[in-house]
Amino acid sequence: MSGLICAYILSKEGYKVAVLEKNKQVGGCLQTFVRDKCIFDVGVHYIGGLGEGQSLNQYFKYLGIRDSLKLQRMDLEAFDTIGFNDDDTTYKMAQGHERFVDSLSQQFPKEQLALKNYSKAIKGICHKFPLYFLEVNKAYPNNFNHLEINAQAKIASITSNSKLQAVLGGNNILYAGRGTATPFYLHAMVMNSYIESAWRCIDGGSQIARLLIKQIRKEGGTIFKQKEVDQFIFDGSNIKAVQLNTGETINCKHVISSAHPHQLSRFVRNERGHLRKAYLNRIQQTKATPSIFSVHYTLKPNSVEYINGNYYHQKTTDVWNAIDNNVKDWPSTYLALTPKTSTSDTHADSFAAMCYMEYDDVKIWENSFNTVSKESSRGASYEAFKAEKASVLLEEVYKKFPQLKGNIINTHASTPLSFRDYIGCPTGSFYGFERNCQDPLRTALAVQTRIPNLRLTGQNINIHGILGVTVSAVLACIGLVDREKLLTDIVSAT
Repeated sequence: MSGLICAYILSKEGYKVAVLEKNKQVGGCLQTFVRDKCIFDVGVHYIGGLGEGQSLNQYFKYLGIRDSLKLQRMDLEAFDTIGFNDDDTTYKMAQGHERFVDSLSQQFPKEQLALKNYSKAIKGICHKFPLYFLEVNKAYPNNFNHLEINAQAKIASITSNSKLQAVLGGNNILYAGRGTATPFYLHAMVMNSYIESAWRCIDGGSQIARLLIKQIRKEGGTIFKQKEVDQFIFDGSNIKAVQLNTGETINCKHVISSAHPHQLSRFVRNERGHLRKAYLNRIQQTKATPSIFSVHYTLKPNSVEYINGNYYHQKTTDVWNAIDNNVKDWPSTYLALTPKTSTSDTHADSFAAMCYMEYDDVKIWENSFNTVSKESSRGASYEAFKAEKASVLLEEVYKKFPQLKGNIINTHASTPLSFRDYIGCPTGSFYGFERNCQDPLRTALAVQTRIPNLRLTGQNINIHGILGVTVSAVLACIGLVDREKLLTDIVSAT
């Protein structure tokens, strides 16, 4: 998405722009796929901050796509619901900070002040990042203290109630929360966005990519599909062309890469030291977030009611160790939801569930690659592995969603290898580099590289998520366009 936004901004500002996409479908995690005539999202399961006066709403107005999006606002009283094993109570997260505090205060009557402090804390740290709230004249902090606050520890400092701590971190699969690493700012940026407002795309998130493509073409930009970049061709220290894996070359004056930074080693080939070895080594050695095992179930018509919210399940209240616990008690946590389609206002035509999965679990098949038409190209053992894991996950899901029993037509599963092949992350990592509050600058890759006409964008450069990669795109374009004009145009868009 960040690459598409860059293409729109630069086309709008008068650049001649070409987007090179290796897949048939443009948009990375915006992609959708169809099985049994049902639409499934790869990564955009819901979006935050799209209400009037909220940041993403304003960014989308500038991009010219806000009014064309087909959206449904999620349940105001429970956009997310958190559940645990051995606990019949489910804990509801409501939209709007006041409603969020009041709703959880009903379930935790002695924690109202703590919840108010939590709400204040997540909004406060988000203000440390000016473009998050489009505070365009505000400077970034001159120190990194806000990057070093640990999410688990910060929440524990706000409330001593262990169950409430677990609830506030209960949907941390949204950002691959890990107790020893996850910074509070990451937790806060994700949570605040959804608390402001939460929305589901009707018929999938790929509509965002389609609308952006339309806008890019309207401004004179060009989209090339199934054009995979193989390497950069240099003239001195600058890139003069990109060479595709077909051997053809495209001349250029500037390159913005929204590919995973691991790809830089292939793109640059570095024989002449265009990038420092230490820089490339740091990228290669940076810890990635886990990948996802996702299962999509197609349902019998009018058999299962649509649920206008997400359900996050944790086996224990040890939510900040769910990634590590996943190895010994799979799945330690999962997200379950019903995608929203235009076919019915009351019933779901499909159901989706996803949980953590490490790349090592599928490493034995890493030399196989998906083709668009042959999901089974990895062989029978891989299909058996997926079927077994899907069965285990479904048994867990049945405990909370018994209405699924007898109503599932087909099951379609994806592993880290699927994400690796379609999204381009080396290990299928769902959120790119892991942000670590103990070493916050290790994953802080600058937009501008040592190569004068090469800039980077995407979830690894800023943070993941729709708002995160939107800000990443804006940062990548500043320097190629006038900063004040661009930000003024964004803020004043109607």
